[in-house]
This record gives sequence, C-alpha cells and structure tokens, in this order.
Amino acid sequence: MIAVRPKNYRAIALRAIEAAKVPVVLMNKRAISDFSENGPITQQGIASCRNFEIRDGTEPILGFHDHPREMWISQTYAEIARDCSEAGWLKVEFGTT
Repeated sequence: MIAVRPKNYRAIALRAIEAAKVPVVLMNKRAISDFSENGPITQQGIASCRNFEIRDGTEPILGFHDHPREMWISQTYAEIARDCSEAGWLKVEFGTT
C-alpha cells in the first residue's frame, strides 16, 4: 500500500474511478453509483465519510478508514498516486511510486 496525504478528494476519487474497468465505490459501506457533481462524491462528502473505498470489481484501488488523512492507494495502482501527485492533488507519504 502507498500512504498518501490527499488534498483534492474528489479529483483523486474520479481518477481512480476512471482507472477501474468495473468501478465499485463504497462510502460508509454503501455502494455509490452517482459520480456526478450532484452526487455524494464531493470534497465535503468524502471528508465527512468514515469508510471510503474504490475498487475495480473486487480489487481495491484506494480507500481510508476514519479520515481521508489515512488514505492509501494499492501498489497495483501506483500510477494513480503518481498522476495525482503530479497534479498536486496529493502528497505521497510513503510507499513506492
């Protein structure tokens, strides 16, 4: 796992959703299918979430428990961490990118 310090939660989430062939988004263990600006995947919506995970089918891409400051990105999806870091949306805390 790659530990990251996110800044733009929505942009990071959308990048992960884009990378997934079969995106599965769980907010507080409930499946979310509305990825629009009117849906729950917003900066505020993610910040107030206690459990957040994005998967490609059953394979975890990224997530956190308790607070976005504890976000991780799966090593398999290290390119997402690199892309988001280059865009200024997060800082890699530790892990190989």
